Amino acid sequence: MLRRFDRADWAASVGAGLGLIAAFVPWYSYVSGSDRITVNAFRASLLGDVFYVAIAATALVVLSRHAAVARVLSSRYPERQVLTVLAACALASVVLQLMLAAAGGRSVSGGLLLALVAALALAGAAWFRGAPSEQRHTVREMLGRDDFLD
Repeated sequence: MLRRFDRADWAASVGAGLGLIAAFVPWYSYVSGSDRITVNAFRASLLGDVFYVAIAATALVVLSRHAAVARVLSSRYPERQVLTVLAACALASVVLQLMLAAAGGRSVSGGLLLALVAALALAGAAWFRGAPSEQRHTVREMLGRDDFLD
């Protein structure tokens, strides 16, 4: 299966792997009374959950592309469009969480920066996927088809 991976699959896989690690690593910390509280993606806010769902969906898209799991996308949704939406959701949730942490005076940890790298890798995967190309035909092939003149 790994031999069939192209650049988009590698970027999506690296992004999903880094995102999975980033979800469990502390994103930021703050002081409440005499306690220091650290927060990961699952406790940060709804934005952390959106990030995790986008990462999991990206892994599912890559696995279904190579028939490791059942095909979850129909042919109506191009893979580039799906990867772009997932990357946008992940990137938006991380950037908004960075802004909220900075506005709240919280100290940002490595997990949030790792999540940013993972979201950028997902954006790279969507960019590498490219536009779906249609099969091109020569004029001779088109004139030879029976349904061309109908």
